[in-house]
Amino acid sequence: MGTAVRSSGGGRKRNLPSNLKSKLTRIAPPDELMSDIAIRIWKTQSKILIERGVFDLEDAPLLLAYCNAFHLMVEAEKVIAKDGLTVSSEMGGEKKHPAVNVRNDSVSQLARLGSLLGLDPLSRIRMTSGKNDPDDEGNEFDEFD
Repeated sequence: MGTAVRSSGGGRKRNLPSNLKSKLTRIAPPDELMSDIAIRIWKTQSKILIERGVFDLEDAPLLLAYCNAFHLMVEAEKVIAKDGLTVSSEMGGEKKHPAVNVRNDSVSQLARLGSLLGLDPLSRIRMTSGKNDPDDEGNEFDEFD
């Protein structure tokens, strides 16, 4: 058993080459999008992902689900704003409005799908290998890559 100390992640391979570019330059919104809000999200997020070079045709179903989840979240927010957080139960008591569950499920889907697509800060760094920051001087272990 050796006594050598290794830095955390020191032997890890990079996920993507930094020069990887998307083959797509534009992708039209699919007919399956549920609303104009979903179409707007599709256009903005697909543009961002294509510019980063991390979006390919096989990612389209994930982005479709992401955009529709955003639509469902917005619709649930409208229902909650109109009806309130609670409704009367059959027994006469208060219970959580069903739209609250729809909203919570949509937010969970957005977080999960956004992470898979690289739309959150942590996965964005992981997908681009952290090479996008020109001011990043690295660390003393970079020479061992």
